[in-house]
Amino acid sequence: MGNKKLQKLYEQIDECKFCKADGNLLQHIYGFGTLNPNLMLILVNPTYRNISSDPEYRGTRFPFIGVRQFWKVLSDGGLIDKRVAYKLPLRKNWSEEHTEQIKKGLIRNKLFLTNVVKCCYDHSAYPSNRVIKDQTKILVEEIRIVNPKKIVAFGGLVYKILTGKNIKLAEHWNKQKIGNDSEIISGLKISVIPCYFPIGRGNPKKAAEIMRRFLRT
Repeated sequence: MGNKKLQKLYEQIDECKFCKADGNLLQHIYGFGTLNPNLMLILVNPTYRNISSDPEYRGTRFPFIGVRQFWKVLSDGGLIDKRVAYKLPLRKNWSEEHTEQIKKGLIRNKLFLTNVVKCCYDHSAYPSNRVIKDQTKILVEEIRIVNPKKIVAFGGLVYKILTGKNIKLAEHWNKQKIGNDSEIISGLKISVIPCYFPIGRGNPKKAAEIMRRFLRT
């Protein structure tokens, strides 16, 4: 990736007033992928399960490093090569080699992966509204720099942050077709595809099904 504008943006994130005030020592998790991607995949926030959140970690930081289940769901949805995703190890055995394989896969498949909030927590609860509001400003700039053709919003909260609209995913996918433009934050005009969260509190099977569906469009 190596974009100077993104690097400068992420340097601002590391000076986060919220983490400093809370004594949060976990590292912030950046976005990663190719610029001008076919898809920009946006989730809510990272947690300590991400290996790169460790204060001692010095490699590339991006979502879900060390969380193999996420990459399996993306591969089931056709976004990542199964030969890579299904050979990933448990977190304790994850190495820099596995991270490099994922990085190459994101670039090869013209994807960019990021979170709304870059602060990493030692729990899986959603960030506070004040943190989301503050870091949404950074997300806007990140989207402008990355310049994706389409955005995938994982979960109703991310979709609402991007579009200002509440959504029930089950109802949406029973009625709607993919590809309608949505007016998103700060006047950006990009097609936003709502998708179930791919692991944890989400619906991995439905998420993979939706990914396969929008890849056909």
